[in-house]
Amino acid sequence: MRNVGGIFKNTAILYGRMLLLLVISLYTTRVVLSALGVVDYGLYNVIGGVVVAIGFLTGTMNTASARFITVALGKGEKEDMRLTFGNVFIANVLLALLVVIVCETLGLWFLYEKMVIPEERMNSAFWVYQISILSVALNIVAIPYNACIIAHERMKAFAYITLIDGVGKLVVAFALIKAENIDKLILYAALLALIHILDQVIYVVYCGRNFFETHLRWKTDTKILTRMAKFISWAAYGSLVSIGFTQGLNILINLFFGPAVNAARGISVQIQTYVAMFTNNFQMAVNPRIMKSVAKDELEETRQLLKLSSKLSFFLLSIVGVPLLFVVPRLLGLWLKEVPLHTVAFVRLMIIISIFSSVANPLRIINQAEGNIRKFQLCECTVLLMIVPVSYFVLKIYYIPELVYVVHLTIELIAHWVRVWVVMPKIKMRWTYYLSKIYLPPVVALFVTLALCLLVNNLFMQSIAGRAGMLLASEVILIVFACLIGMDKGERAAAWAFVRSKIKR
Repeated sequence: MRNVGGIFKNTAILYGRMLLLLVISLYTTRVVLSALGVVDYGLYNVIGGVVVAIGFLTGTMNTASARFITVALGKGEKEDMRLTFGNVFIANVLLALLVVIVCETLGLWFLYEKMVIPEERMNSAFWVYQISILSVALNIVAIPYNACIIAHERMKAFAYITLIDGVGKLVVAFALIKAENIDKLILYAALLALIHILDQVIYVVYCGRNFFETHLRWKTDTKILTRMAKFISWAAYGSLVSIGFTQGLNILINLFFGPAVNAARGISVQIQTYVAMFTNNFQMAVNPRIMKSVAKDELEETRQLLKLSSKLSFFLLSIVGVPLLFVVPRLLGLWLKEVPLHTVAFVRLMIIISIFSSVANPLRIINQAEGNIRKFQLCECTVLLMIVPVSYFVLKIYYIPELVYVVHLTIELIAHWVRVWVVMPKIKMRWTYYLSKIYLPPVVALFVTLALCLLVNNLFMQSIAGRAGMLLASEVILIVFACLIGMDKGERAAAWAFVRSKIKR
């Protein structure tokens, strides 16, 4: 497989970006909350949330734009690249206009008639709403430029631009503290909008100087737009199903157990989001390679990238998740003043679900790159939709909230093998090979690691030193068994060669 080092280099850049942004974000939130106060901070988030909800197709457009731009780049036909980028841009402009129209009609009605806003803050809420519409519209229009940077694997540029955004938001937070005799809520929204505009200008200028295909050619191609429309419709179906079973479980838990258990689920989802970031960055680095290999019909390269991406995604999430499984009670006790009942079990189960779900991404990317996603979306989403009704019947019988996570994990495992069944023929790989060479080795390594960690936990977790030792031991055990069981001889040799090349520098 070509240039594995480039994938690891891009991953390292994205990890550095993630850690810096995480620190900046946590501190910025603290400063902004202090400057605005609880009411105004809550208003800003709920108003912005309405706009984002109306523009829910933004995530789908991100996926579609990345797919069409990366595949065109992989094929290497210059005029096709420029034509594709232009039509992707047109599609995003049309979506931005649609979002603005809906926000200024249905959304505005919802703001005035349904939302609970203090009377004296209604004028501020209106202007924050208008500024939020502008920000979301600009983000949608800039999606093709963002996708172009990722497709060209310019992760360093992407990291710098997002860091500028993070630092800009920190400056805005400090500006709020200094501001006097002005509505801080409107000021905050306006300054953030300026940061968004700056971001988009940087994206456009950088892409214009580095990628010729971003020099817009205002020529519509009905074939490209039709393919995009079909892709977006099925991708949107997947997004709606994801929202459906996520919110469906929230409603089920509320109906059976009340808001206190909803709080426990909310905390578990928040921790799961942060844990997932550790594999998302690697996947962002490797996804363009997978799409390009599919576009060039390089099946052997695609199979090797599937193997690499699946195993490393699983191991990266395990390296973060396994230690957390054993220190969750202590971690939650330090983080929260009062830990809601069921939170510890929810967090542990959510981490396990995340680890096993991590191997789904490479299959989705291969399917997206191939272009015909209808069968995949229908099969995967039909299975995932069963999470809510099955959970409902299980709760009616046993009335144990943790069981919704057990149902989620079980159906996720079933959905994964549905994905395998759909994708394997597209890359001419036998499912038995996938099971024995890609799926089972990391899973076996994980279970062996958990068994040994449980033994170490029972022996040494009574003291602070024991807990620290447990964290270290879990990482060492997982890495050892990942190498011995999870990787084959060729993969171990490639990993060792990469490590030695970095040590010699």
